[in-house]
Amino acid sequence: MHKLESTYLQHDLALLRMIASTAGLLLTASNKRDAAIELATAMQQPDNLKLNCVGLGEEAQGVLYELLASKGQMTVSSISRKYGTIRPLGPAARQRERPQLEPANPVEKLWYHGLIGRAFDNQSDAQEYYYIPSDLLPLLPFPKSKDLNIIKLQNHAPNENDILLAQHTLVDDACTILAFLRKHKKKSHSYSKSESNVSLEKLHAYLQQPENLNMLLSLLQDMGCISKSGLTLTSKNTRVFLSNNRSEQLRSLANAWHKSTRWIDLFSVPMLEFNQSDSIRIHPEKVRNSILDQLNMIASDIWVDLDTFVKIIKSNCPDFQRVSGNYNSWYIINKETGKQLKGFRTWNLVEGALVKQIVTGPLHSLGMIDLSHNHESFRLNQMFYEFTQNKPWEIVEEQKPLAINDHGLITAFRSSNRADRFLAARLGQWEMTRNPDLYRYRICANSLKQAQEQGFTANHAISFLQRATEQNLPESIHKALQNWANEGVSAQLTKMTVITFNSESTLQMLLSDPQTKQYLEEQIGPLTVQVRYDNRKKLRDHMIKLGLIIEIND
Repeated sequence: MHKLESTYLQHDLALLRMIASTAGLLLTASNKRDAAIELATAMQQPDNLKLNCVGLGEEAQGVLYELLASKGQMTVSSISRKYGTIRPLGPAARQRERPQLEPANPVEKLWYHGLIGRAFDNQSDAQEYYYIPSDLLPLLPFPKSKDLNIIKLQNHAPNENDILLAQHTLVDDACTILAFLRKHKKKSHSYSKSESNVSLEKLHAYLQQPENLNMLLSLLQDMGCISKSGLTLTSKNTRVFLSNNRSEQLRSLANAWHKSTRWIDLFSVPMLEFNQSDSIRIHPEKVRNSILDQLNMIASDIWVDLDTFVKIIKSNCPDFQRVSGNYNSWYIINKETGKQLKGFRTWNLVEGALVKQIVTGPLHSLGMIDLSHNHESFRLNQMFYEFTQNKPWEIVEEQKPLAINDHGLITAFRSSNRADRFLAARLGQWEMTRNPDLYRYRICANSLKQAQEQGFTANHAISFLQRATEQNLPESIHKALQNWANEGVSAQLTKMTVITFNSESTLQMLLSDPQTKQYLEEQIGPLTVQVRYDNRKKLRDHMIKLGLIIEIND
């Protein structure tokens, strides 16, 4: 941030003398450089600064409070919307208008009292902002509380039954997604967009937080567990992630979200539609940091009204995601009304909705924010402050081994080692369960064949199950896996139906016809033949072409 001397060096000599006069100071220097240095030195003297601030008046002091609450810097557009802007007056116009005596607004008053500067930031999409010079900031005779206005923010704590504690289950869903992609790996080693969309729909039923599937895919790509093009697993990074404990895994996901440029939170706001999203220039990491900075000023252990928090952000830093405060260039549609959301008047529907989405979505799902059941209030927990202070997380979890019964049903628990569950998911056929703490995989011929094709042999399976169940592998399953390794599948169960003909001549006619013969299996009686269940309607269609009608009783 700019210092007082560098700020004054941007002014002409006449303006420096005008500022000195307004602040009750006398300049003796005769050139701009010396005058800027002399004025900066005098302005930092406690008595001079106090006297200067007393003459501001209540409205200008209010603007100064807002700047202090925003760490001494706010965009020109956000301040101008509320309080007005500084008139672009040259030396002659200043001499004529005398703005130091009759400022047009409180921003001009701060300007001619020498308490603020104006500059562009150094970002690629530069924003112009007003600032309090960094060496003046700690000297101002105003309270500089870290906390936002707690009286305005604080909300009554919800009943215990109405509290949704921060979740840690994104870790479990990450394991499920990685296992699914590994199990259903295509031979081409990649998925087309259409293939991945169809396949991934099946995942929803197995996820704790299905609404976060797309975000998780992006984060796992950012972490290098999934290739950046397609949905192919990267073995090394996946292995490292799954070998960590729950605290480390959740923190890895949180760090990935915090830094991600692939995942854009704005595009996940439910009521917004982006038909031209490529034209929207946005810095998602900068947006998140702005919201995190505001959250970090909230005192711990209090319940906060979410709508009030949104209003404070609108007051303190409304342009946290818009380039130069331009609210007319993005093409955003309100899904409910079909109308375009344009202009600052739609801030609550776009920026306000985004703040709510981040609080009730990623920050809740990543373990940092507790919510009321109706999402009207929230509470920051200790993990939030540890995250913003870059301190490690600790989630207590007592790991349970996998279990397998003599029917070949593997049960993994949410607290089971996720690297072991990943392997179990590859070995067995996935089964649904109503208990969110359980995952079940059944050993069968198809799942074993698929695992074998991916290099998972029977000996690997036996060794893995013995270790992961802590030597509680049933002898019958051990024997079945050994038999499968030596002899393959012991038997085949196929769904069949039977067809009974009214005459032997009809049967012989069908057996001699190449179209119908292909659907007839073993003859089990003089007029009875087996037919595969899924071929019964095909047989019916070919028979009617021969002038024969078949009755199907399902």
